[in-house]
Amino acid sequence: IAIIAASIQLTTGVGSASSALPTDAAGNTAKIIFINAKAGAYIRPGASGVTAAAASAIYISAGTSLLLNVTGMTHIAHIQDTASTVINVSPVEAG
Repeated sequence: IAIIAASIQLTTGVGSASSALPTDAAGNTAKIIFINAKAGAYIRPGASGVTAAAASAIYISAGTSLLLNVTGMTHIAHIQDTASTVINVSPVEAG
């Protein structure tokens, strides 16, 4: 696997926010993403900009990474756990 295209950085807050998924090197919405966070946060991939994250979403703890298949999704929602943090989302490609 390879990360060729630019990653996006998301800053969490006390309310859920949604951002478009990053694009791959060909300009298409990423189908697989690599995510890491500086502090705990909740994330939820979704098929629209109204996707929301809450404490029932996928939890990513500080210093860990996730590899997610987001085929068919267009956005990722995020919300902080106990404090604001930065989440890095990278498009993954076969390489």
